[in-house]
Order: sequence, then C-alpha cells, then structure tokens
Amino acid sequence: MPRFSVVLFASILLSFNQSFAQEKTILIPKPVPGAPFSFEDREDLFGQAYRWLIEGEVGRATEHLRGVITAAGYRIDPNAYYVVVAHFTDTLSSIGMLHGSDDFLNTRLFGLDSSNLYYVFISREAGAPSWLSALAIEKDSPFLQNLPAFLGLFLPIPGVRAAGVAQVETTWVDVRQFTIPEAYRHYSDISFLVKRKLSDDRVLASVVFDNTSKERWSYGVATAITSIDDVDIRIGDDGRIIVEPKPNLDLATFAVVNYHFCAVDTKAKTFGTSIHILGGVRIGGSLELMLGVGGGVSLSFVDLHLFAGYSVEFANELKEGFSIGQQITSNVDPFQMRLRGKPRFGIELKFP
Repeated sequence: MPRFSVVLFASILLSFNQSFAQEKTILIPKPVPGAPFSFEDREDLFGQAYRWLIEGEVGRATEHLRGVITAAGYRIDPNAYYVVVAHFTDTLSSIGMLHGSDDFLNTRLFGLDSSNLYYVFISREAGAPSWLSALAIEKDSPFLQNLPAFLGLFLPIPGVRAAGVAQVETTWVDVRQFTIPEAYRHYSDISFLVKRKLSDDRVLASVVFDNTSKERWSYGVATAITSIDDVDIRIGDDGRIIVEPKPNLDLATFAVVNYHFCAVDTKAKTFGTSIHILGGVRIGGSLELMLGVGGGVSLSFVDLHLFAGYSVEFANELKEGFSIGQQITSNVDPFQMRLRGKPRFGIELKFP
C-alpha cells in the first residue's frame, strides 16, 4: 500500500506534464508607424539621463529617458514591455526595460501576448540606426522544471558638455514592435544583442530577459497531525486479527499539490499570494487523501507554510462473522473497506 500511494501521487503530478522539446527562434521587430521619431532636445533630456546614469541615479536617468520618448511624440503603454537602449556614446550605451513602475534594470517579464514587447533605440545620430538580434528560447514553467527533483524525494528518478553652452541637439527615437509566437509568450528567455550595424565588432549592449509567467501551481511535503484517537485493525504476525492503536496525534506525511488563489511570482513571493488550496496523498501506511487550505512565508528555495484540512482514509473493517483475536488462514480476507475521516493540521514545506 505505501508504494501504491507514492506511485498514485506521482501519476497525478506527471499528468500535468507533456513531452517538451525546447524551441528557439530569432524575433524580428517591425518599426511602428512614424518611427524613427525626433525632436529638438532644448532641455537636454538625453544629456541629463546620461549624467544621472554615470552618477548612479538610475531612477532619475530612467525618468529622463521616459521624457525623451514622450517628447519625441511616442506614447508609452504602461502595460507593455519596452527594451530601451540609450546610445550615449560608442563606448557607453545603457540597456534596460520600461514597464509600469518596474526598475529599469529589472530583467523579469511576467508573460507576453502577441504584441506587447517593443524595442526602443535612442541616439543623437540621425535616424537612430541600430542592428538588433533577439533570440527567444522556449523553456518549462518553474512547476515542471522542479518536478523531477521533487519526485526524486519519493521515487528513484565620453565627457559631459560644460554648463551654460546653449546648444540644441536633435534626439532620435527608433521604436520597433515584436510579434511573439505562442510558444514563447509564457515561459522563455529572450536574449538581446545590439550594434550600430551588423558589420561592427563592437557590441553596444546585450541582456537576457527572463520571461516567466506567474504560477498558480506548486507542490510540497506536508506533515500533519490530528486530535482524534483511532485504531487500525490488521492481521498480526501470528496470523490473528489484532487491534493496533494509532500513534499519539497520528503524525503523518503527505505529498501535496497546491493551487494558489493569486498567481505567484516564484522569485518574489509574498504572504498574500501564498494562500492556497492543497490536496495530496499520504506517504506510507494506508491510503489516505487530504484536502486543505494553507499559507506562509518564503525561505528562498522552499516556503514554510501552516495548513488546516480534512483527510479521508481507506481503512479496514471486519466482515460479518469475523472477530478480534480470530486465527486467519492465508486464503481468507476478513476485511472490507470503509472510509474514515479526520481533521488535519500541520506544517508544509512548499516548492518552488
């Protein structure tokens, strides 16, 4: 029965998986209507972004880059992702991302649709010329990436212009929009490589963005107790029917699958997103299924959660005509199955 319980749980988990072949593709963005844009940068927004950047004030530099794009006549959609390359000089170009209130240097994407990823190149060179290569590599969700390891627990498987010089520069903003194939919208790595032109040896900027949608599924190991005293009826070593009391508090370990009420960023979890329903099967002993609700805090690789729920055990009950202490021959089954329910509460170690 213990082996059956583990195999049953493994089968449930593996039913989530599908045969997976890693796909790769080069993404080619197309210029948006009107691009490249330009404007007379009378407030030297681009120069201010440069100075704030070399001073380490990334937040202020980012706001000035937003100002450059807006002043050029392009409206930023706060829900879209914009990979921005600020080409200040041939030896200094900054690459980052504009998305809502996220940090410019953040490299996380939380799932894409077909048309919400853009490339923006900002330069003082006329036309803002650049060559871009974007490689998308499909990958598994964190749930599936960590599944084999989880099952393995149970189964063997240049300078700044001087102040006061009244010179007006023209700043150019090139904006291109990607069309994202379905396979790369939820789980993929997207690598950007930017040059002024393909034949150049110098790379202006490069970065890899981790596109991982938020998860609703996870799994864990739950240790549960119950306040109900109970007994098991079984055949003893001498062949007689015996009554065996349950251990105090009936400490039991369950392998569980969790469904989160709010989708979770697996790399930045909070208590509010950790609350979940859990369901699973007992590891060892008789076959016992459990359903409950839990929540807790992240401890890096694992999360520590408390939970409460209810379990149903498939227990033995004597058939009519049999009694405790009776000697049983090997070809007779004195038991019939009955369901036995009990409250459960305890601690869960949750992955990922």
